[in-house]
Amino acid sequence: MDGYGKRILVVEEDPSCRALLEVQLEQEGYAVYAACDCMAGTDEMRKRHFDAVIADGHMPGFSGVEFAKFCRASWPDTLVILLTRDPHCTTDNEGEVDKASIRKPCEAAQVLSILRTATQPVQIEQAPSPWLR
Repeated sequence: MDGYGKRILVVEEDPSCRALLEVQLEQEGYAVYAACDCMAGTDEMRKRHFDAVIADGHMPGFSGVEFAKFCRASWPDTLVILLTRDPHCTTDNEGEVDKASIRKPCEAAQVLSILRTATQPVQIEQAPSPWLR
């Protein structure tokens, strides 16, 4: 249960894809919040902090890249993963947004691997204490 205690926002317009992601993430222990479009996603981002956001790269309203920029401005340390069928959506030419991208259809293992890596606490090595010699 790598996800225990970690909050993930899933912003996906396709109800079946959104539901599948929710189930897979919850099985790994993540607390999952879902939104059906970018406007609902921005509302969720205003309510609470997330450890990561998984968003459809192409939604009506504003694009996944625009949503990723909003996320970056709201919570700069939050990982944003864009799910897309379009290979041109995977890069941000302006360099303003750090994000991961996964081509649709995506494998659950791929999403979970990125989340595990990105949401693990940083291990700080400590020098041996001179008092314990």
